[in-house]
Amino acid sequence: MSPDSLRWRDYFLRDGEGFDEFWRAFLAERKRNLLFVLGHGFDARMCDGIERVLNLGGEGTRDVALIAFDEGAESPSQIYLAQRTANGERLEKLVQGRGTIGHRDIKMFSDDNRRIGARSIAQEFASSAEFRSYTDVVVDISALPRSLYMPLLAKLLALFDGEAKGGEKRNLHVIVSHSPTIDGAIVEEGLEESASYLFGFAAAALESESTSGQPKIWIPVLGKRQPAQLERINQFVMPDEICPLLPSPARDPREGDSIMIEYRELLFDQLRVEPRNIIYAAESNPFEVYRQLMRSILHYDRALKPLGGCKVALSAMSSKLASMGVLLAAYELGRRDPKVTVGVAHVESQGYRVESNGTAPSTTLFTMWLSGECYAA
Repeated sequence: MSPDSLRWRDYFLRDGEGFDEFWRAFLAERKRNLLFVLGHGFDARMCDGIERVLNLGGEGTRDVALIAFDEGAESPSQIYLAQRTANGERLEKLVQGRGTIGHRDIKMFSDDNRRIGARSIAQEFASSAEFRSYTDVVVDISALPRSLYMPLLAKLLALFDGEAKGGEKRNLHVIVSHSPTIDGAIVEEGLEESASYLFGFAAAALESESTSGQPKIWIPVLGKRQPAQLERINQFVMPDEICPLLPSPARDPREGDSIMIEYRELLFDQLRVEPRNIIYAAESNPFEVYRQLMRSILHYDRALKPLGGCKVALSAMSSKLASMGVLLAAYELGRRDPKVTVGVAHVESQGYRVESNGTAPSTTLFTMWLSGECYAA
């Protein structure tokens, strides 16, 4: 695979006024039946995307698949139950008269208390047949945790790629209400003692004895306030080389510097990360993160071919926009280039705590078009 053959070398991303301009024109073009896939969470941004799209007109069905996930009675997120309820009521009012809301309950724990949320959500959407009546599927990840939206989108991409081979061109869009300030205020609580590889992202190949001699590269996409996650993933992956990815440019020009100062002792004093290994990508462009990851991974694969290639662990420890870049890189390499072994290392948490400074941070709506008409040959 060469950089020129990357699936999302040419991509579609709009934000702010561009978000409205795209959806207004897209919905006016012809009748479109939309299925929105939303997480039923406490994040106040949960309904921002669907509200905006519904207000932009167009003919066709506007249905919702609402994903409910219970993190358990001990989850810190339980204190935000009232906000979650309010979000659900807001959604019902928005959709009333436009479509129906179907509820999808995702089992987060097995009977023996193992975490199975990623596997459960991938299995929930088992067949492309349930999307046949829709021209477009719009996944809003604003109120979904990383451990759910990454395997969900990987599964939908796989289903729609399978359809495309048969000539169908169903569109897959992703929406996120982006705010680095809000994301930074949401703190993971009750971390698992050890990391693991997310379901659906080549975990078996990474841990196989047949590849034990291959060098292991770890690329953590860094955000603030993740020191425990960083340490636990390092202990789990045990990499031979570490290449941190930092946000630059970012809304805060000093964001990358602040992150490096926060992790300086761990990354440079303890793990001896080479400054030349640091990768940079735009904070608000998931496709730029994807391209930088792909470039780095393919470089290591070529350089280490005499040793049988390499294994790569990615970690999404930043905003949802940057995490989308991790998803796209892991998905493409897992599907298109089985010779490159890539997985997504992650630390689960019991829930979240929100720290507020009393202000109302601004948010920006982003829309990404991942597959369908605009990529047709």
